[in-house]
Amino acid sequence: MSRITFAQVAGMNMHYVFYPFECFLDAVVRCGISRVEVWGGAPHAQVEELTPRRVTRLRREIELRGLEVVCFTPEQCVYPVNLAAAERGLRRRSVRYFAQAVRAAAELGTGKLLITSGWGYFNEPTDEAWKRSRESLSEVAEVAGENGVTLALEPLQRTESNLVTSLDSLGAMLGELCSPHARACLDTVAMAAAGDTIAAYFDRLGGDLVHVHLTEGDPTGHLAWGDGKLPLGDYLHELGERGYRGSLTLEIGDERYVRDPEAATRRAVETLRAFLD
Repeated sequence: MSRITFAQVAGMNMHYVFYPFECFLDAVVRCGISRVEVWGGAPHAQVEELTPRRVTRLRREIELRGLEVVCFTPEQCVYPVNLAAAERGLRRRSVRYFAQAVRAAAELGTGKLLITSGWGYFNEPTDEAWKRSRESLSEVAEVAGENGVTLALEPLQRTESNLVTSLDSLGAMLGELCSPHARACLDTVAMAAAGDTIAAYFDRLGGDLVHVHLTEGDPTGHLAWGDGKLPLGDYLHELGERGYRGSLTLEIGDERYVRDPEAATRRAVETLRAFLD
């Protein structure tokens, strides 16, 4: 059995929203983390404002600190981004948004972009929204292939979407896409909320599981480890037992952390080290 190592842990900048991007990078270094997943939201890396000059500056700041970018995750769970939107104009804008995000990911030096299915209206059957999502994802996957990027499709919770919200629906969407450029992301909170397990993810997806958000919840949320109720030790053991060698991103995003985000990152790191050291 292989073991998960601390070198696989990645920091994420979502809870540094009221600090400059460089403050996040410096804090990650102080916490001993060598990998980062860049959240593409304002003011750090909002997709539609990512000019080549801005991307070059971000990459330079990352590389100056000896950090590796393992994934680019554009903000996508709020208006007006929705790949399954019924409104044609909004859906076309969303596809263009993700195409731009793909190119930014490549320019940042990572071959991975996190993406979600979007959502349909909750008061109508999901068939048409599912079809729209699949068509949009297929278009983005084609752009990803052209740029050497792999999409990591992450399920949302049922309060966020009525499309890809579980392992079953994730597997179904990937099967219909049938694209070598679209793979899977496991988020431990979304997984727990859907009643799925790490073992089931590996049994169903195998090598298509390319990214993990190691997220704490109470039972849901985007908490720092130690502030929720999820079984971190079990998760780390199961990931190691299955030989997972990819990154484990600490997706900390609750508003309670925005005043002192480094304290939250440090608490999560200390909790993790207790299991890994």
